[in-house]
Amino acid sequence: MSGQKTKLQLRWGVILFTTIIMGSALIMGFVDPKGFNEFFTGIFLALLKNGGWFVLLATLLFLTFMVFLLIHPAGKIRFGGEEAKPEFSLWEWFSISMCAGVGVGLLMWPGAETIYLIVTPAVSAGLESGSQAAAVWALAKVFLHWTFAPYAIYIVSGIVIGYAYYNLGRGFTVGAGLYPLMGPAAERRFGGVIDAITVFAVVGGIAGTFGYGILQIGSGLDYVFGLTPSVTVWIAICAAIVMAYVASSISGIYRGIRRLSTLNMYLFVFLLAFALIFGPTAFMLNMTTESLGFFVNNFITLSTFTDPFQNDLWPQWWDMYWFVDWASFAPILGVFLARAAYGRTIRQFVRYNFILPALFGLLWFGVFGSFTIYLELTKGAGLGELMTAKGMEVVTLRLLDFLPLVDIIRPLFLITLCISFITLADSMTSTIASLSLVKDTTSRREVEAPTILKLFWGVIIGATSLVYMINGGIDGLKVVKTIAGFPIIFLETAMIIGFVGYFINQRKPLFEGFSLKAYLERERRERQELKALRDAAISAADEARRSN
Repeated sequence: MSGQKTKLQLRWGVILFTTIIMGSALIMGFVDPKGFNEFFTGIFLALLKNGGWFVLLATLLFLTFMVFLLIHPAGKIRFGGEEAKPEFSLWEWFSISMCAGVGVGLLMWPGAETIYLIVTPAVSAGLESGSQAAAVWALAKVFLHWTFAPYAIYIVSGIVIGYAYYNLGRGFTVGAGLYPLMGPAAERRFGGVIDAITVFAVVGGIAGTFGYGILQIGSGLDYVFGLTPSVTVWIAICAAIVMAYVASSISGIYRGIRRLSTLNMYLFVFLLAFALIFGPTAFMLNMTTESLGFFVNNFITLSTFTDPFQNDLWPQWWDMYWFVDWASFAPILGVFLARAAYGRTIRQFVRYNFILPALFGLLWFGVFGSFTIYLELTKGAGLGELMTAKGMEVVTLRLLDFLPLVDIIRPLFLITLCISFITLADSMTSTIASLSLVKDTTSRREVEAPTILKLFWGVIIGATSLVYMINGGIDGLKVVKTIAGFPIIFLETAMIIGFVGYFINQRKPLFEGFSLKAYLERERRERQELKALRDAAISAADEARRSN
């Protein structure tokens, strides 16, 4: 750990908090798989049955915050000051945001989620399974899950943390995002706790996404090479990916991410254009347009669907889950995106990390989602039966069979999937490792974490994802991501309150100098004084009655 000029010190609280929780889960998963799955599923359902309404309202708050930043003068603030010069081109910056955000999901979920929602719409939506109305509703829900909402959740922390670091001179930590709310106490008193919760959340979040990637790569190997997915195959894929993204991170977070993200974005554009040109183009564009209209016209209704009668817990397993899933990545991804934002304005941050990725997501999911609908409802491709038989991870791969040059496109698709995951895991693992180190407060330079620390977190993430995959499949992966991300919704809500309050309060922390102990003591004294006044008034009244 002493390869640097100065010895690196570990933040044992941050490391042990996550390691103990994840380690306990791993042991329980091996010793009692059934009890393991039931226990964590119970936590998942309790959180979203009782607190899911807050998740949905908070997401609307995050979206409103994006609009606020676009129209408020604060949007003109440049990260690093007026003289700061950007380190990335606009294309590189957009590519990094796109690939580090929902890159893996672009490849896993367009076909899988669309077909699932058509076949199994929410009971309270009152739609017939497999109907055209269910198809429009399904694609609109996919737009809700994969476009504006995730990026709004992501960049709340990125903007607030970036402003605190570059413009207020705070540390490059998640705790710095609460400086506008609490002042120096955010880092001094609560920074370690906040970073520990954040590391736990992102380890759980990546473990879930890692699992999705392993499942889909395994299915792809089955398609291309006839290698039947099994626990042994999953372990081999997991080990290969861990070593790949740790090796990538050794080169440094900027150099590797810049190149991989740019390459990945070109591959995304090529695959999108290929499907649009050689697929049922007119149907895709018509279906996307109609579903987009339904999405816009019913946005608030779609965004606040809670099903209070809990007919089938559909919103808990889909809408609420996805929003909490994005939240599990948000603080770490926010720190990462803030690194790339130097020299850009807050308004540019919103445009290139929120608006453009969301618009690309609309086009991507519109094209591939519509392709899925076309094959299922007009060609009888049997995607629903395939999903039931072999799992959700194979659906998008199956779509490629209906495009020309499939023997070239499918391996290219798998390569894009691997690069997407390595890009995400590289950035997240490097940032987690960085948060595990004590920062040198005398230097503004970020110290690259040692390889051994990145490998440690990579193994923890890989092992956690394997246990949840084996014991719970897709639903098990959903459970771990939800439990990990739920606290972050509250953290980001506090960041927004602090940031807006900071400007309302003439650029002063909203609760700087606030002491809970002093507040409670003041409340106690005031209650005593009120009681004394009340007792005196009663005594005076009694004395007056006796005199009369």
